[in-house]
Amino acid sequence: MKLTKQILGIVALGAMALTQTACQSDSDFLKEHSYKQDDSGMFNSENEVAMAINSCYKEVNYLVLGQTHGYHSYMLTGVGLDTYTENNNNDCFSNWTKLNSANGYSRHWYNELYYLVNYANTAIYAIETKDIKYSTDEKKNELLGEARFMRGWAFRMLAGMFGNVPYLDQPTKKIEMGYKPNTRQEVWEKCYDDFKFAAQNMSKTERKQGCVTRAAADHMLAEICLALGKFDEAIQATSRVIGGQDGDYHLMTTRFGTEASRATDRYGHSLAADKGGAYWDLFATPDNGSGNTNQDYGVTGNKEALWTSQFSVGNYTEGGSGDAWWRMRNNTMEGDFMSNKVRNCGTNRTDNGVKFYLFGDDAMCYPAGVQGGSSSLGVSTSAIAAGRYQANNTRDSIGGGYAYGSNRNWPCRYIFDPQEPGYIWAKATDPAQPGKADFRCSETMMQSDWYTPGGTKWSVQYKYAKDREKAHPGNSAYALTAGDTLDIFPRFWKFSQDKHPNGDVKECEYEPYMIRIAETYLLRAEAYLAKGDKQKAADDINVIRDRANAPRCSAAEVDIDYILDERTRELFGEEHRCITLNRLSVNPNCGSYVTSKYPTQDEKTSNTLYERVRKYGMSWNNATDQVNADFGREKITYTKNDGSKGIRFIPNIKPYNYQQPIPDDVIKSNSGAEYPQNYGY
Repeated sequence: MKLTKQILGIVALGAMALTQTACQSDSDFLKEHSYKQDDSGMFNSENEVAMAINSCYKEVNYLVLGQTHGYHSYMLTGVGLDTYTENNNNDCFSNWTKLNSANGYSRHWYNELYYLVNYANTAIYAIETKDIKYSTDEKKNELLGEARFMRGWAFRMLAGMFGNVPYLDQPTKKIEMGYKPNTRQEVWEKCYDDFKFAAQNMSKTERKQGCVTRAAADHMLAEICLALGKFDEAIQATSRVIGGQDGDYHLMTTRFGTEASRATDRYGHSLAADKGGAYWDLFATPDNGSGNTNQDYGVTGNKEALWTSQFSVGNYTEGGSGDAWWRMRNNTMEGDFMSNKVRNCGTNRTDNGVKFYLFGDDAMCYPAGVQGGSSSLGVSTSAIAAGRYQANNTRDSIGGGYAYGSNRNWPCRYIFDPQEPGYIWAKATDPAQPGKADFRCSETMMQSDWYTPGGTKWSVQYKYAKDREKAHPGNSAYALTAGDTLDIFPRFWKFSQDKHPNGDVKECEYEPYMIRIAETYLLRAEAYLAKGDKQKAADDINVIRDRANAPRCSAAEVDIDYILDERTRELFGEEHRCITLNRLSVNPNCGSYVTSKYPTQDEKTSNTLYERVRKYGMSWNNATDQVNADFGREKITYTKNDGSKGIRFIPNIKPYNYQQPIPDDVIKSNSGAEYPQNYGY
């Protein structure tokens, strides 16, 4: 679809030809030769077909992780929506007026997803048209199912992001300027066909580490069935995964993996299985980097991963997608989600001389006894990092941002602030269910308390600053102003480890889950809710809550908002949130289980995604009233859970933002057929 890339390819081929002919004699040049460089000379064996499918995984990994993490990497998991946002209040997912048809983020996903479509179609074409000898009678359809899964996943993404897109079922071999878009409904129906074939034919065990299996196909089939209103089929597909018909997958409820022997985290919090420790194991990464997220069942015993974005095998010393840098820095995913600074700390200082660094000395220190030359500061005196040289990164004396270390993604307030209406952990404990405490919001998984190098909790320091302000009324030197807001975001340990491995710049990344069976339970719960069976929906939700040692929910509590909140509790930063909210928006197939909560569903007035973002999306209180007014953010006063008054600026999202704009260059280059722009753009 990109003429520029095709033209560049022609230029490159011409240059190669000139280079070759310049080295030939006149007689050699005049000889006729036959060069077969098209795909007819490729993909003629089982291994070559598998290599073609491997290109699909390469493209998925690029989309999920990117060469470097930018906001485009986080569009999939919902940056700017109702769970987390970017730390820049004037980018396209914080200032929605900037999201337009010339936006590079949207164009990136549109182009790359069609590359994925073409990779998948190339493999499908080879399997269906070539006389290839396979190792077993089943292998042909297994590989075909895997390739069709990848095509279905690509179009699931395209439909969920852009709505109406051209459906292609053949590899692109020539320039085409007359693509006709299919409706989102039509694309979903094509995805249904691909995932259904995959679920019927794929192997129950992975071809190679990180490859998809039949269980992943049934999971995706169930999601598409929900989008199409095929609720019974969604229940059947999820039940095959949960019931074991698709392979040996289950929710991890006992300690497992390379860190299973650890009884506590570094702060002494229990990791006992009956308290939720198995959830911690899902994300644990030991010192050698062989993390439990791998689909490496023989080593780590992880039976919950249906699909991970797998790129690393081995340990940290082998490198990976972590950004190398001239100075010590965090793994990129870790740094993007792990809060390591006070928001808007400004020039505020404590007057008792205590300095503290919010990211924890051990996260910015070299290994014990190792001095990093001129890049090291003195030895830490912290009880946590005693004897370790501190990295020479810029930090301010009240815990401000490190140079090259500030986090990119900020959680929405209802996820971490107990006083915020809708606080999703409000029922983390329940007096009627003694002994229950949701592990997922515990200090072990979502650290809200911080420690100074001397061991003082940040909450003590914060109280000191607040008390000092009260003790000096009217004294600007002690006032905590909007520019000096002490607002600490929690550290989400699911994106890192509670002990930094070794400070090597070659460190590998956290390998993201694409699908966990926990989400499969939530898909089935949604299907039961759609059928009106709230008790069975609650039963599925409680399987997940039981693993986390959370109080059980009742059938009466279950509605689409409860399920969306439970998805956040369980899958924060993992779930493909933009796809979830899109399929629940402006979709007549959903029916009353959605419209009972969000009755208006259109691109002009209201829809599910729009209302959720307005209700829970980031409030840019750190920006001035004038800036918020200029951006069109509505200022409201509301009552907090403790009865105090709060001020909030509602995100300036519009109903049509439930889908992305069609890239302008796609529409312009498609001169042979009309390709309408999505409404509002």
